[in-house]
Amino acid sequence: MEDIVSKAANLSCDDDDEDCLVLEADTDALETLATTAVLGRLLTKRGFSVNHLNDLLRRVWRAIDGWSIQELTTGLYVIRFAKEDHLMAVMKTRSWMLSGPTGALLALFDWPTNGEWDKVDTSLLPIWIQVHGLPLMFMTQTNAAKLAAKAGSLIEIQGGGKEGIVGWKFLRFKVLVNLNNPLFAGCFVPCPSGGKVWAQFRYERIAALCHKCGILGHDFHWCFTDPAVVKSREGVPVWKYGSWIRSEALIKDCFEQPVYSTTGVEGRTAGQDAVEVHAVPPRCSPRADGISSASQYPVGAQEQNSPHPCTSQSRSTPG
Repeated sequence: MEDIVSKAANLSCDDDDEDCLVLEADTDALETLATTAVLGRLLTKRGFSVNHLNDLLRRVWRAIDGWSIQELTTGLYVIRFAKEDHLMAVMKTRSWMLSGPTGALLALFDWPTNGEWDKVDTSLLPIWIQVHGLPLMFMTQTNAAKLAAKAGSLIEIQGGGKEGIVGWKFLRFKVLVNLNNPLFAGCFVPCPSGGKVWAQFRYERIAALCHKCGILGHDFHWCFTDPAVVKSREGVPVWKYGSWIRSEALIKDCFEQPVYSTTGVEGRTAGQDAVEVHAVPPRCSPRADGISSASQYPVGAQEQNSPHPCTSQSRSTPG
């Protein structure tokens, strides 16, 4: 801010330049905005009016009053707070889900000290990521850093040192994710004893994910790319993206997708189809509303107490 004040005080025009006029910069207003305002980017599959967004935020920020929102341009907003501590409380969680996981995601960014909001890079957002499916031998800080690099730029790893990670059910780290790129869904990890396990990436506090391309806020109906798929051990292609990408989902990974049967919907592993069972849309086509059917039927898809793929043959690992 001091640099801006200094530059503003030294503005000048050449004496013979009739097309130049020095104006007075209100640096006090800039300083106030920098401490009481944030820049918001709305990631959504459908249109939101500023009034509708205002109503949704009032439900989410019930404990905070005296704030206002104004649309700057399509998808970008300035949100002003009456108190700095209110701003800080909201910015502790930089991504806010609105209308559930299929609705919209509001990503928040620091308001620029120079006031040039249109030059702020709103493509990078810090997101906490969980990695499930790894055996205990791979639960290390070094491996967490390697996995984090697949999703973006590492910010921090939860758990200090070896003792802080070993024994957890999953790895957890914060990464600076590029919102313009598909989310990294996961990867196969070879095991010393043979075979491979699938490291499933699960993102915290995300919404409006396109189940075809994996980009947040991308409209499924206007996504003309082929669905991103990965093959199971049996060679069955399954969609990489679905409800399992969210940390709160019941389906543990992309290979445990439900199927239709004569008696209802059951959780099955890819390649485990019986004669009376037909594969669901994640292996065929999406629902008309843009949400893959697998994300809607978590029944029976909870984790099973089966041996780990590294110690026995896995039903969801490649040969």
